[in-house]
Amino acid sequence: MIPSSPVPRYDRIVSLVFVILFGLAVIFLVDGNPNTLRIVLGGDLPTITLSWFLIASLVVITCAGSDLLARLHPQIHARSLPVINLGFTRFEVAPTFWILPSFSVVGSFAFFRLFSGSLQGTAFVLALITAGGSLLAVLLGQHFALDRRPQVSRTAQILLQVVAYLLAFGCFSAVYYTRYRTLYSATLIGITATLLAYALLAWLPRPGDILTAMLVGLALAEATWPLNYWATTFLMAGTLLLVTFYVAVSMLQHYAVGNLHRRMILEYVLLGGGLFVVIVYATLVI
Repeated sequence: MIPSSPVPRYDRIVSLVFVILFGLAVIFLVDGNPNTLRIVLGGDLPTITLSWFLIASLVVITCAGSDLLARLHPQIHARSLPVINLGFTRFEVAPTFWILPSFSVVGSFAFFRLFSGSLQGTAFVLALITAGGSLLAVLLGQHFALDRRPQVSRTAQILLQVVAYLLAFGCFSAVYYTRYRTLYSATLIGITATLLAYALLAWLPRPGDILTAMLVGLALAEATWPLNYWATTFLMAGTLLLVTFYVAVSMLQHYAVGNLHRRMILEYVLLGGGLFVVIVYATLVI
């Protein structure tokens, strides 16, 4: 009989979630102030606000908390972790456990911030609910994904995939909404897709490396270029990028377990093509 995993440290998980939600609430209040710090770089470069630095600090806190929570699981020591050598000390890090928690914060803020003008306070509440819910789901999912019982581990991994795809949609939509030049928007979308793909591929029996994940990021970055010349809404664009991301990651997952064959490739091509036609039709109708 396979022994069960230790019970998650709910006290630490809930504490981390509340700290992040409090930080997000402060950021929304600061972001709504028209007199907040703004760094104008000039030209077509995006304007940097104080919110950027505050979000970055929350990401650091989230990464540190996620790393500590991951190390509480005994199965983490069975995984091959990168080692940072500073000369006077060496320590292991678990970067794959940082990505989804960080995007739970960044994606929720970036997406619902787009509706702050129309929904006002409702957007603020939705952002906090989404950030808290997704962060809680990811932290618990990452814990149970390390479980030695295959059924529990598989269920947790499915949960992580669902959350990852929702976060990808939020980030893709938010980047497209800004209408940055392709150089900037494609870079942001490519980096986002690379990190999320790396987090998803890390749970495979033969985990994908960063170079494999970069192929997904490159595909999404290339798809951004023609998309920037397409007169569509940011939600439609985010959906199209999400479909591309889903197809690319799913095919790599099946390839890694030796389950990718010609018929499956055809099914994914038809799925992606069919959804693309639906999105184009919806765009023309709207």
